[in-house]
Amino acid sequence: MHTSSSTREALTRLTGLDTGGHRVLSVYLNLDPSQFPHLRDRHMQLDALLVDAERRWVGAGDGSRADRLALREDIKRVRGFLTGEELALPTARGLAVFCSTAAEVFELVKLPRPVEGAVAVEQHPFVEPLVEVTAPERWCVLLVSRRASRILRGTRERMIEVTSVRDDVHRRHAQGGWSQARFQRGIENEVDEHIRSTCSALFERFRRSGFDRLLIASPAELRPRVQRELQAELRRRLVGHFEIDVERATPAEILDRAAPLIDADEHRREQEALERLAEGLAPDGHAAAGLDQVLQLLDERRVETLLLAHGFTAPGFACPRCGYLGASEAPCPADGAAREKREDIVEGAVELALAQSAEVLIVRHQPQSGDLAGHGPVAALLRY
Repeated sequence: MHTSSSTREALTRLTGLDTGGHRVLSVYLNLDPSQFPHLRDRHMQLDALLVDAERRWVGAGDGSRADRLALREDIKRVRGFLTGEELALPTARGLAVFCSTAAEVFELVKLPRPVEGAVAVEQHPFVEPLVEVTAPERWCVLLVSRRASRILRGTRERMIEVTSVRDDVHRRHAQGGWSQARFQRGIENEVDEHIRSTCSALFERFRRSGFDRLLIASPAELRPRVQRELQAELRRRLVGHFEIDVERATPAEILDRAAPLIDADEHRREQEALERLAEGLAPDGHAAAGLDQVLQLLDERRVETLLLAHGFTAPGFACPRCGYLGASEAPCPADGAAREKREDIVEGAVELALAQSAEVLIVRHQPQSGDLAGHGPVAALLRY
């Protein structure tokens, strides 16, 4: 078994995995204590997912008899391994398990962010949730027309459609007079209900697996009605609107239309963060620069925003006992253990920041983004 708290390393390993044509059972569990505070809640979530897997891929007769028997063994193995100890991880907010006994795969990945509970059986590990968890910025696009709605999740590089709804909203009829007026009022009430239920569904999805930024694509006439139905948490994440064919646009076309708004939002936030960094680096300020100092502050849980130049990587060291990060090979200051070398300590810094709910901002657009406006490729804005 391979256990990893590095989602990026796990993602690289799993995407390059050769399964030899054997199917892989992929299970994602949400360990967010605000939603699943007790072990019994987590066990119920796991059991529901595994029962669903057995019903869909074993009981339905999917694949050969040998495939079904192998999957049944994989389900039994995962259920037997995920005991109370494995589901009571204090620092993880999610858990991913990949199992294929036939392909000699059994991997456990601790996730720094909550994920929506999911199960999949495919010839390759289902890694889309890992892609989203490792992204420094998570975007959501809500598309709403008078009778249809869609939700896409992802990053500035890729969007995935996670749900779509088409409601039976009547069209305007050709009769005139009072009959038409009453009919039209009825139609508008149906449209309002469609928008209301769409926003409620979006909020429920946000509560299960949050996102950082929200864009809305809708006809201009519906824009104020949609925005009015958004919950306060979603309105705070709303950064822009655009228009597109809600029902026919592909995810690639949607991302293409969203890209200028994403770039503008990133540019604005980068500028604000660099201005705060310049102020915070003054004496008695609340900012720091330099890899060693930033890693120490991350270990002390004092970082509010981690700033990284786009593409920056650096070697470093981590304590095998407590995970304490550092740029030097000196013994761990927490327990005195010898620290192990890591090819890219920046990855560990990102995951440690996410685990303590710090913002991670990759600076891409500034003229001097390579050195964060003269302060080096890594810096931090502090909580205190």
